[in-house]
Amino acid sequence: MAEPLETDSSLLVVILDVNASAWARSPLSLDKALQQMVIFINAYLALNPENRLVVLATNHSDCRYLFPSDPASVPPEHDIRVYEQFRVVDIKVLSGAQSMLAAQVNGGAEEQQSLISRALSMALCHINRVSESSLGKIWSRILVLSAGQDSPRSYVSLMNSIFAAQKLNVLIDICKVFGPNSVFLQQAADITGGNYLKVDTNSEASLLQTLMFTCLPDQYTRGILNAPGNDIIDFRATCFCHKRVVDIGYVCSVCLSIFCKMAPVCSTCQTKFSFRLGRSDSSQSNGKPSPSTAAMSTLAIK
Repeated sequence: MAEPLETDSSLLVVILDVNASAWARSPLSLDKALQQMVIFINAYLALNPENRLVVLATNHSDCRYLFPSDPASVPPEHDIRVYEQFRVVDIKVLSGAQSMLAAQVNGGAEEQQSLISRALSMALCHINRVSESSLGKIWSRILVLSAGQDSPRSYVSLMNSIFAAQKLNVLIDICKVFGPNSVFLQQAADITGGNYLKVDTNSEASLLQTLMFTCLPDQYTRGILNAPGNDIIDFRATCFCHKRVVDIGYVCSVCLSIFCKMAPVCSTCQTKFSFRLGRSDSSQSNGKPSPSTAAMSTLAIK
């Protein structure tokens, strides 16, 4: 694998969690978080004129591109005090996020679970398309600003996206703004070589500080920096039957589906399992298993 160079361009895909239900409990308001994110995006674009940017927004029911989008949506104004590209990005990101907030509907029990897996899939598709059409090497990475809860129902699609990002050498950085640590996003950052950061929302400027000092450096710069790491990572999986995180489960030997309870038929691939109790020859000759033999009985799965 080629090593990143200082002159290489980068592609940054920013995924914004604009779930109003999740942000309502955060000490840091969504408006202030978006303003700090826009400052970070402008700093990223100023690092290298060849840098590329994509911004996605997601909530519990929708996922869409904020930038790039229709150029006609930006009013034609000219301000010599503002770089034109910065103005276009600022308007599209802020106005697009506000339109998603206005269109958000009640999602019931899963209202605080955003469609992060769908946003990651869209981001990886765009990264692959740009990489295939680009003449030079572009180092891509994804930044996720998360405030919602994990969605156990999207565990399979999320893990597929994580392993696809690992194969494409795409880093995934996570900024968790509010709530408990995300089990799935911790795994995403660890598997792809990115950073998982829990933002201190007691200070309003902590998000911008975290973004500028940890998420702004590209792949080349990270090789000479000592970035903060996450020593404790939760690698628990989600069962396919009840969609909940389990410590100990049963795995299908055919499709590797995980279940919290033993089942005779796999609900994913419909494989049927036959169970038998293995006994010693002495117990079979007597017709009745001895207590010691019954204690040593094992479960065999064909």
